[in-house]
Amino acid sequence: MKNTNIFIFMVLNIVAFSSIKDENEIKKYEDLNESKIIKERGIERLNFYIPVSENNKINTFVEIENRPNKNINKWTIGEGYINLNERWDFNYKIGREFHEENRDTNRKYNVWDNEISFVRLNKGFKIGEKNWNYRTLFGIKHTENNILSAEKDYTYKYYIGQKISTFLPKLGMGGTYFELESLANRLDAKEKKGYSIQTSLKSNSILGYGFQWSNILETEYVKYSRNKGRIRGKIESIFKWTYELGKNFAFSPELSIKTEKYFYDNEENYTLESNIGPYFLYSKNITERLRISGKLGYFYKYDSSKYGNTKNSESNFSKYAKMELEYIF
Repeated sequence: MKNTNIFIFMVLNIVAFSSIKDENEIKKYEDLNESKIIKERGIERLNFYIPVSENNKINTFVEIENRPNKNINKWTIGEGYINLNERWDFNYKIGREFHEENRDTNRKYNVWDNEISFVRLNKGFKIGEKNWNYRTLFGIKHTENNILSAEKDYTYKYYIGQKISTFLPKLGMGGTYFELESLANRLDAKEKKGYSIQTSLKSNSILGYGFQWSNILETEYVKYSRNKGRIRGKIESIFKWTYELGKNFAFSPELSIKTEKYFYDNEENYTLESNIGPYFLYSKNITERLRISGKLGYFYKYDSSKYGNTKNSESNFSKYAKMELEYIF
């Protein structure tokens, strides 16, 4: 709890500092365009990305997921980014999760899920005729599981890395955003310590007629206390269609699949998570800078995992609700 309070204290101090800075010290959006160093700023409205000129964003939201065997309540206390100067950003996330199992054990536990990072926007470069943005980043991820009547389980991950990104207007009717990220991680956990090298390839395509397709391909070389010399692979894909029901509402069926596997392991292993179902979306601007949004859905969930001779699978129908408040400035 003491470490979590330090995270919150750091975030609040940086947010307060950014709000009292003299306006003359902040580069205007137009000036950034002229200097060819452009920070990507935007919000998501009814599943679609909208660029904005404001340099700071704060989100807070609540998520509720009800399954037959478990209830999960998540409160993201704060998530967003703060503009420190023309090149540097401070990104943060402070979140709580509350889990309650309904079957057999009736176990309850809660989780802290926090992250802070500093991101530097470097001068971009060209590959052919395509402009690429280039960033350097470093930060800390902190998770802590508090199981009732049991000892706390914590994890710290320190990372530093590089990120390049670009927009491909001819790939898909609305174009494709493409990002490549490489990180060096140092892990400090209760029962394992070590390091890893991680590479992620991300894409988000606007296919046209309301269809979108997002993908993540991730590989990580892991050398922890118990996982020495293994390679973790992950593939995640989300396919959805959005149909607007007026100015503030939309209907959006969605299919998501995520699979993960460790290679060079002595035991056969994998995990698979998949969801499919319809969602109703809501978004309304209270002011030009303050927005409220929501998401409500009922979906079919199938999970499967295997390690060695042990194999588990489970399927059920689950309910999901989300309410979010967002402020840009």
